[in-house]
Amino acid sequence: MTSPGSHLASRPAPPPRPAPARGGEASLNRRLPGLRRFLAFRDEVRSRLLEARALEHRPPERFGFSLDVAARLFLVTGFVYRRYFRVECHGIEAIPPGPVLLVANHGSHALAWDGAMIVTACLLEAEPPRLVHGMGDHRLMDLPVLGAAARRIGAVDGTRPACADLLRGGAAVLTFPEGVRALEKPFRQRYRLCPFGHGFVHVALETRTPIVPVAVIGPEEEAPLLANPRWLARLLGTPTAPLTPTLVLPLPVKYRICFGAPLRLRGPAVPELVAHDVRRVRTTLQELIDRSLTTRRHVFW
Repeated sequence: MTSPGSHLASRPAPPPRPAPARGGEASLNRRLPGLRRFLAFRDEVRSRLLEARALEHRPPERFGFSLDVAARLFLVTGFVYRRYFRVECHGIEAIPPGPVLLVANHGSHALAWDGAMIVTACLLEAEPPRLVHGMGDHRLMDLPVLGAAARRIGAVDGTRPACADLLRGGAAVLTFPEGVRALEKPFRQRYRLCPFGHGFVHVALETRTPIVPVAVIGPEEEAPLLANPRWLARLLGTPTAPLTPTLVLPLPVKYRICFGAPLRLRGPAVPELVAHDVRRVRTTLQELIDRSLTTRRHVFW
């Protein structure tokens, strides 16, 4: 086993920061402050993506990731992160170096804005920046537009082999162990965790990967669930078909993302131990959610 110091010493050097704008672009920058800020943010996103990608031992492109497309998509999610949801991020320094499994509550109904905000936080706020790979339901990942965009930004099919492959390559992976059950619960049960699946614990034990619980406050109010007709889900070929008063545009709620201390699971993956570890992670995450809710001033600010 290597010491923390030797692990850090072996980390690839971050790529050089982009060169400053020159010529006509520099002239426009001086005359248009908004354009200057946009171009600076564009360069920041691309630079941090390059740095985050360099931390992985295996190229994420094997799952469909595209640096150029991801850089453009993160411009959109970065704007939503900073300007629309005005995300507060707490405890992100708890993310350890190397492979890590982020386990979060799921509350976004229409679109997975909660997952997008966690992924964006880890790119923009973590030091060093991390490229987080979300685990997606295969029915959503097969959709022609949303599924393709998710793959380009780093998401993969939510299977154990894909998750283990990423973790063995030094990646950060995001999973929602509640699954689609979280998208079916009524508004009155917001921020109360549904039963967890056991797959994430099997992978954590198999790869000896630490688990970081992540509490996301805000998504349960961004698009309250009105109905979830099964006939519409069958028609669309999706796991759920939530109907909300805002359709696909979420309300501008105030997001708060809180990262907890890493949990390190040990032992054989026998049913009794796995069930115990699942309860441990679920209880820890529910306590983190409850503490985060007590510090919230208002839904919208």
